[in-house]
Parts: sequence; C-alpha cells; structure tokens
Amino acid sequence: MSATVSIEDVPLNRFHKILTLRSGGGSFVDGYVLSIIGIAMTQVSPALGLTAFWEGMIAASALIGIFFGGFFGGLLTDKLGRRLLYFVGPTLFIVCSVSQYWVESGITLFVLRFMIGVAVGIEYPVATSFLVEFLPKKYRGPRLAALTLLWFAGAATAYILGEAIMNFGGAEAWRLALSSTAIIGALLFIIRLGTPESPRWLIGKGGGRKRIASLNRFMAPTLAWLTCPNRATV
Repeated sequence: MSATVSIEDVPLNRFHKILTLRSGGGSFVDGYVLSIIGIAMTQVSPALGLTAFWEGMIAASALIGIFFGGFFGGLLTDKLGRRLLYFVGPTLFIVCSVSQYWVESGITLFVLRFMIGVAVGIEYPVATSFLVEFLPKKYRGPRLAALTLLWFAGAATAYILGEAIMNFGGAEAWRLALSSTAIIGALLFIIRLGTPESPRWLIGKGGGRKRIASLNRFMAPTLAWLTCPNRATV
C-alpha cells in the first residue's frame, strides 16, 4: 500500500457516518434549544412576572451566550483538543435545561439561557472541526451542509413538540418545555461516547506514534498514513 494515502482520499466508511450523526446531533439540539424559548415565552412572562426589559433580555440571552461560546470555544478547541470540548456542549445542555424547571426569576432564567447559548457557541467550532479533519474531501461539503439542515429540523421539532407540551402540560407547561432539551442533550452525550481525538490535532500537538496509531480501529484499513513516518499528506 502506498504511504501517500491520506485522509483526503479514503472511502466513506461506517466511522464517518457515525461521526456525522454525532456532530449533526449537536446542530439538531442547537436548533431545538434556541427555538423552544419562543414557544414557552407565552407562559414564562406571566408566570415570572417579567417586565418588557427582561422579556427582551431572556429572548436575547442565548444569542449573547453564542457570541462568547463561539469565541472561547474556538480557542479552547485548539488548545485542549476536539474530544474534550465535544462533551462540554451536551453537558451544559443537560444541566442548564434541567435547572430551568425550577427557575423562579427572570435573572436566573437569563443566566441559564446564557449558558445554553455558550454551549451552542462551543458546538459550532468543535463539531465542524471534527468533520473537516476526519471526512474525505469528496464528502466534506455535503455533510457539512447537512448540519444546517439538521439545525432547522431541530427548530421544527421544537415548535411541534413545544406546542404539544404547552397545550397539554397545564399551567407549568413552560417548565416542561424548557427542560425537555435535557433529554435530547443526554442522547447526544451518549452517542458521542467513544469518539476519538482528531488525528490532525494530535499531530499538531506532537502526538506520539502510538497515540495516533490507536485511532486506526475507528477507521478503514486505508488509513495507514496514521502510523506512517511521512505525514506530509495529512
């Protein structure tokens, strides 16, 4: 086998498909969590006695969080690795979504929604980095585009499921609607278990041959380049 075989040219395999699901699941959750607040706000405002100011702040809180999450998430992804940051988003989704069930004030809800926005901001750089660094170039564009479609799928699910919860959940339905993201976040956390670190990041950080070679079990046999001394084609 030629030592010049690179990740750019290998066939699409099962690992690539699972990785697309893992990263695409993050986009689905992003669309869901950012849209569900619009459904719940009809009950949130009277329940918490929100002023117009706090209604606006809560509506914008996740977007503010995305700004900070995207900025620091990109830096941390490069510094700490893709795999670690891959689980930060789902963890924040779970913790903050569950916490919303017991929220009693506008400022608390703002903080929780802000942290959820931070999680969304972190998701963007880490999910795309994984796909770009693992996928062969032939399939990279379509599968990155699929992330956008999954975002809208998550948003549509939020409106459908949110309306159902609001119609049948009673006076406290908004709490159920906001905390429902925890279920999707938990599923996302589970499907991401077993994801290896990006070989490109390992090489960039001086990862040893044994650490890089250990990734072979996730990839097709054509990824002999992982243990090849000449890695110029990576």
